[in-house]
Amino acid sequence: MNLRFLLIGMVIAVGMGVGMIQGEKKLDALIVVANAVAKTNCSCVFVAGRELAECIKEAPPGFDLATPWVDEETPGVSSSIYWVVRGKARYSEGIGCRLE
Repeated sequence: MNLRFLLIGMVIAVGMGVGMIQGEKKLDALIVVANAVAKTNCSCVFVAGRELAECIKEAPPGFDLATPWVDEETPGVSSSIYWVVRGKARYSEGIGCRLE
């Protein structure tokens, strides 16, 4: 009887470990998307001199997951995916946009 509980516990532990690994991979992908949205829109607004609304309309597939906005305090663009995963790109004169 104790062996059965041990085997069930081991199966649950392995399942949780696999689930955590897959969740971590998805979180990494969301971080990449948030940073890509911030950098692309920063370059579009500050380097190309376009409005953010125009840049959002022409965004590639997958960029609609993140919500970008222009930072008023420091020149740059931030983005977030459900206010959990965030990306930020700052504009520097003569250099362009870079991720923070």
